[in-house]
Amino acid sequence: MNEVSAYGIEARRWTVIFHRKASHWIFRLIALGHFKHVSALAWVPELSQWWVYDVGFRRTYLRVLVDGRAAQGIIAGLVKGNATVTIDVREENLPLMRLGMFCTTAIAHLLGIRTSALRPDTLYRHLVAQGGTVRDDGQPEPSPDCP
Repeated sequence: MNEVSAYGIEARRWTVIFHRKASHWIFRLIALGHFKHVSALAWVPELSQWWVYDVGFRRTYLRVLVDGRAAQGIIAGLVKGNATVTIDVREENLPLMRLGMFCTTAIAHLLGIRTSALRPDTLYRHLVAQGGTVRDDGQPEPSPDCP
């Protein structure tokens, strides 16, 4: 395993998997055309891991696979019978924002929760109401002259 930077790491090259079969009949109807779904995987050499990113209608999945025979088998199953395109992440010419893709909606999708939150404060309240555990390190520090 390589050393990880203090700033963390990011997957900079992804292989996008274009699935030819849908997991459910309704998805076949919605996804007109040859391909019925897309997901992506990335090799992270610093950790000797594969990351699999899969956005579904119900939620988003991020799976971490430690490199080895099991990971190779899972990846082989993902790409079998499907097309793949490998591409590097780009930073230039990005749009100011993507309509419908906000931090709150992306996190809610990752968690698989029902919410109408578009603002972080609303998402916070919804997560707490749905049983989330609060740990808040953002409280003001007591002043040194307070007992």
